[in-house]
Amino acid sequence: MSNRAINWDVAPECENSGLFVPVLLPLPKPRATRRVGVVKAYSPMKAYGMVASAGSQNDAIFAIEDVAAADRASLDSGQTVTFEMIDGPDGCTAKRIQRDATTLPPPPNDAMILKGWR
Repeated sequence: MSNRAINWDVAPECENSGLFVPVLLPLPKPRATRRVGVVKAYSPMKAYGMVASAGSQNDAIFAIEDVAAADRASLDSGQTVTFEMIDGPDGCTAKRIQRDATTLPPPPNDAMILKGWR
């Protein structure tokens, strides 16, 4: 066999058996939690922004690719959004950002009701 799977010149040898057994450790998946927050800062020119979570003190950073395609043109600072916060080794990131559709429009004032608003 001319080609070996392990380069024995580079791999260290074990003193007990003379063989090196590579060990693969599983990496844990980052935990994602769905949250509601407010867009703290957003720059369309730089294509990134920050989201402040309502239930947490951590701010999460996001890129334009993480925003839903239908919401990219209308996203602005101060809007309420829903997103998945991922706690990774580099800090908190926001993925799958969507404008919050659960917010209702403001109630009509008296002038609108007098005009027949229903």
